[in-house]
Amino acid sequence: MAQPEQFESSKLRTLDVLLREGFDRVSLEKVVAALVGAEPWIIRPVPFEPTGRAFDLLPPGTVEPGQAWELARRLQADPSVEDADPAFEAVYAEQTAVTDTAPTRLKAQPAEAGPRTFNENDCDWSPRFVKAGEAWTLTGGASQGEGILIGHPDSGYLPSPELGPNFTPSLGWDFIDDDPTTENPGGGHGLGTASVMSSPYNGPSADGPKLFVDGVAPKAEVVPLRVAKPTLFVPSPVLFNVGVDRLRDSIGFAIQRRVHVISISLGWLPNAGLHRIIQQAVRENIIVIAAAGNYTGPIVVWPGAYDEVVTMAACNASAQPWAFSAWGKAVDATGPGEDVWVAQPADKVGQSSGTSYATATVAGIAALWLAHHGRDNLLAKYQGGPALAQVFRHVLRATCDSWPQSQLAWGAGLVNAKACLEAPLPDVTELESFTARALLHESSDTVASTFSGLPQADVLRGLATTLGVDEQKAARLDSDYGRELRFWALTDSPFRRALQEGAGRDRQALRAKAQVVLPPFSPSLRAAIR
Repeated sequence: MAQPEQFESSKLRTLDVLLREGFDRVSLEKVVAALVGAEPWIIRPVPFEPTGRAFDLLPPGTVEPGQAWELARRLQADPSVEDADPAFEAVYAEQTAVTDTAPTRLKAQPAEAGPRTFNENDCDWSPRFVKAGEAWTLTGGASQGEGILIGHPDSGYLPSPELGPNFTPSLGWDFIDDDPTTENPGGGHGLGTASVMSSPYNGPSADGPKLFVDGVAPKAEVVPLRVAKPTLFVPSPVLFNVGVDRLRDSIGFAIQRRVHVISISLGWLPNAGLHRIIQQAVRENIIVIAAAGNYTGPIVVWPGAYDEVVTMAACNASAQPWAFSAWGKAVDATGPGEDVWVAQPADKVGQSSGTSYATATVAGIAALWLAHHGRDNLLAKYQGGPALAQVFRHVLRATCDSWPQSQLAWGAGLVNAKACLEAPLPDVTELESFTARALLHESSDTVASTFSGLPQADVLRGLATTLGVDEQKAARLDSDYGRELRFWALTDSPFRRALQEGAGRDRQALRAKAQVVLPPFSPSLRAAIR
């Protein structure tokens, strides 16, 4: 059976509004009243936002996505508003629905067995794959993540001996139930990813090989932040039925907790407020790591698609790409993600697959790197210069083991913890700025950049064919209405498939089919297409 279409519908949670300097809540109240009349929209400040100019507009009831985009456009036209971007819940439409075709897969280049080929039945294959144990024994600094705090937005957790003494739920928060208790019955995914990061090391026993998970940074401290719920048929929480604003708020909370690394093994829809808080975290010298995505093919999910984030694709124990890993230019590197041994509910251990585990692995490597060099020493060395996230990404990518896969799809190579820690710290002149990276990847709020694994020109041709316009007009529409077009590409599966078929140069076949039923665009976008 093919995987189900995961992202079928959506529900507006809030309009994320950023005011220009010199304007305040009173100004926003007047603008909202003029646009929506007597409807009782709730206006509340965005939590943990440092400027005091960001607000959530909470709708009084159900607002269709097209209406939300129209209101966002009208808000942004006001002189007091710098930005307005809807934040949606991704809602699972039909739990029994399946796709007509299998998820998009990229053909991998063959690789001969070598030193990076392991037996997936060995419980510790994934930390050995990245040479974590060798990194622990290096001289010249702390070696197992001592003193490093990892913020962990996920599904919460379930108790397990694999979490060990450095797992600190007392510092966390539940952003779904709005209370400090992050333990919950749906916390299995958070348990598994936390164990990959920092499960205590357990050596072989007298009775034979151990049957325990080895965390990459077993002495790092992990703080659970509950932002997601697991969903039937979906192998990881993708912010279903909860909304991207909770992830945004959890990152603000993590900044206030003064964490050093944030590990995000989830994602899907983008949002300007989420991007701003990630940029704030990076300015605070927090290393943010996120998953490329599962079953999304050439679409790298958000926040992994943001340039400030270290983004991970997944491979297996034989150093082959995981068949269902997302891929594209936004990927920084690849790490263990298929059949990784993780802690599971009821004190069990088992195997699980996903870019979630490659992400957790690299969060552990980041903790090792910070502890090895001493975070305070790193801050002193780069004071007034690049953020630590920028330095770490450079070192991580520069020390990856090469493999036959395309760097435009799978990043710099296979992550290597030992080499990452051993590498000399780079000079400032060697580092690529986030701005330069963004320009290189041509990343923007467009549907053309949404398909990170496809040429943007091809996606624009697919957009032209799907909308029934010429390519010049398609480019103008993507420039003017890119956020909305991107949203529909992510949430409307027929529209997404049509764009991919067009981008795949199968435009004649696309034209030969019955005309694609377009999503319920906003009135402004519909008018612009005509």
